[in-house]
Amino acid sequence: MNKKLLFMFCALLAAFTAPSLSAQTDNGPDIRHRLEMIENGQAESVRAELPSLMTNYQNNPGVMYLQAVLTADGSEAATLYQNIVDNFPKSEWADDALYKLYEYYYSMGLYKTADQKLQQLKEEYPFSAYASEKSPVAEKKAEIKEKPVTLKSGSAAQKFSAGFTVQVGAFSTLPNAEELKSKFEHEGYSSDIFTIVSHGKKMHKVWVGDYKTYDEAKRQAAALKKKFNLSSIVVSR
Repeated sequence: MNKKLLFMFCALLAAFTAPSLSAQTDNGPDIRHRLEMIENGQAESVRAELPSLMTNYQNNPGVMYLQAVLTADGSEAATLYQNIVDNFPKSEWADDALYKLYEYYYSMGLYKTADQKLQQLKEEYPFSAYASEKSPVAEKKAEIKEKPVTLKSGSAAQKFSAGFTVQVGAFSTLPNAEELKSKFEHEGYSSDIFTIVSHGKKMHKVWVGDYKTYDEAKRQAAALKKKFNLSSIVVSR
């Protein structure tokens, strides 16, 4: 009788513990925490553990996204992002990957391709925080149609309703964005924080400078890359 009770107890214990162990395995690594570490300047610490994560969590879209974020070469990162979009479309990282692709192609001046990625994001992930982003093609057309407006007499400058800036960072937490903004202002650069909010999710973008043409902003982005070793993209204001 005692043996029978012991067997039943062990069976019940196994039934309750098995789902817990399975859930722990399925959850995978905490990617968002590591992204916050990167935002806080701890990229090298995350980079050091990346090989272990890639070994222990093969074909994990979150780990792939982390790998792409840490990849210095833009084209290689774009390949990783595209892999997430193609093979893990239901992953929580798919819309983030699509937005990264949009940013990459826009920074390369491939506006139509960037627009395609953005439209795909809006159609497939309408509730994404990035879905409110404006179309780069529409912005370029608006820029061409816009004409400069001369200010009142006494000023030799002209006012442009459209312009460009260099986006040096995008953060989910405002203090991180403010810290980067302060660093650039300390170096003598004008800097702003542009925040988008969608479905309760915020993204704080750090913008540096104000330029009349895309080429002017792109030259500044290259100069910032050389001086600070910081990746950036050119965006319309």
